[in-house]
Amino acid sequence: MNITSAVSLGGLTNLLGTMGVIGSLIFVGLELQQSQRIALAGQQQARTELNSSRLLAELELMGSMGEEAITSGIDWDEMSPKQKVIREQIQRWFWTLNENNFIQNEMGLLNDDLWAQVERYIFARYSECHLRTIYESMVSYRPLIDYINDLPDRCAQ
Repeated sequence: MNITSAVSLGGLTNLLGTMGVIGSLIFVGLELQQSQRIALAGQQQARTELNSSRLLAELELMGSMGEEAITSGIDWDEMSPKQKVIREQIQRWFWTLNENNFIQNEMGLLNDDLWAQVERYIFARYSECHLRTIYESMVSYRPLIDYINDLPDRCAQ
């Protein structure tokens, strides 16, 4: 083996070693980025759970157990005042969950089937015209507001 081929082999070895280190650093960086995304999603989930628990506890305090709590399938105009208050609280709870699901989807943590279901829920809640003020008071996450603004607005018709 002559000196030229030894230097070439040494240079090639150094190059491969350097590429290995760079590849490892890129991998570690991607892992750290994923860990941060998961941690942020976990924090968002924890905030949602706390808010959701609060809203559901308020429903219980309203005495929402029993027939009076049944609000699905009843037209708004046919509901009793208590049913309307319960329905508004349920709407607040839905928007809390929808906002969380939207953020989780933005982070890439929802599969396509689940996201399609969430999109239907968002559109259904937004289409409840008599409860639009609940949406307006509950949703503050700008990307979700922008997303909703692009939906067909049944209430404007």
